[in-house]
Amino acid sequence: FSSNFTRLPHLAGTKENLHLAQQVQAEWKEFGLDSVQLVHYDVLLSYPDDTKPNYISITDEHGNEIFNTSLSEPLPPGYEAVRNVVPPYSAFSAQGMPE
Repeated sequence: FSSNFTRLPHLAGTKENLHLAQQVQAEWKEFGLDSVQLVHYDVLLSYPDDTKPNYISITDEHGNEIFNTSLSEPLPPGYEAVRNVVPPYSAFSAQGMPE
């Protein structure tokens, strides 16, 4: 069951994510639950910008960058042919330069 959730990318709010929700709904009905409903919500989601990926960096007192997060991660074995993999990003953080 859980391998379905890691087989393909399923970013929140996408058709892939809806497909997984529908699979869970069907399985719960098969398990005998009386009522299983998918409820639509309008929410604000941020998605990564492929042309300007975000990253986090730490700078020293002179403004020199001493650390930054990676813009990508290596794909796990067996996922080389999987497309639309979303790079790691902080979904609920605003862009900017906190100090």
